[in-house]
Amino acid sequence: FGSSQLGLGRPTKPLALGDSAEPRPMAAARAIALVLALALVASPAAGRTLRSGALQQPPPEPEGEGVEKAKDGAFGSKGDACQACRFSATGSCAMYKSCVCYATNAHFNVGGVPDPTDTQHWAWACGNEGGSKYELCFQISNELYQDPFGDKIDPNNPKCPQ
Repeated sequence: FGSSQLGLGRPTKPLALGDSAEPRPMAAARAIALVLALALVASPAAGRTLRSGALQQPPPEPEGEGVEKAKDGAFGSKGDACQACRFSATGSCAMYKSCVCYATNAHFNVGGVPDPTDTQHWAWACGNEGGSKYELCFQISNELYQDPFGDKIDPNNPKCPQ
C-alpha cells in the first residue's frame, strides 16, 4: 500500500538506496534535537566532576633508594629487583594500591650453548601472572596494618587516602 492508499494524503514513490522515509529537513532537525538532548544530559555530570573542588594530593615520596640496572639492562639480584619495584610502586598512589612485587631471574640454560658467566638477569613485575618462576618479593605477616611491601601503616594517616 502507498501512503495515498492509506489515506495519509501524500503520494509515495519507491525508496531508492540511501533515501529516508522522512524528508531531509525533518531528519536533520531530529538529529540536531537528539544531539542537544544528549549534551544537556551529559554536561551537568561533567560539570560537577570538574568543579568538585577536591584538592589533588601530590604523589607520595618513593620508599628506599632507586636501584641502577646492570650493564645488561637487568638487575643483578632478586633484592635489587624487589627494591626497584618498591621504589617505583611507592612513588605512585595507583601503583601503591595495586602492586604486589614479584621478581624473576630471566636467565635460562640453553642446551648446546656454553654456560655464560653472568646468570643474574632479574626483573620485577606487579604480579605473578608471568608464571611459577616469579617469586614474591616481600613476605607479609598476618598483621592487620601492613602494606604490600611489608611496612607497617597507620590507618589514621594513610599514605594514599581515598
